[in-house]
Amino acid sequence: MTDTPAPLPKVAPGVRAAMAAHIEAALACLDSIPDPVDREVTARALADDLLPEAARRVKSVRGEAVVELRENMKLREIAELLGLSVPRVDQLAKGK
Repeated sequence: MTDTPAPLPKVAPGVRAAMAAHIEAALACLDSIPDPVDREVTARALADDLLPEAARRVKSVRGEAVVELRENMKLREIAELLGLSVPRVDQLAKGK
């Protein structure tokens, strides 16, 4: 019999729904801007400024979580738990 990998942890439904609602609210805000110039400028600000900053913060949260897990676990164990490769877990721990 072959070993099957453990199922990956899932985002809690309430948390996922809350995050999706916030993203949808930002997009609805764009849709509600009647002036096309204002809408484009605002969409550009979202794409060029706000989303990259959010991506940096998400990357930081992921790295901090891996560092926290490293206090009690080996890279291999974390990789298995998160469904990532060992090199990727190591990169996250190093902030890459």
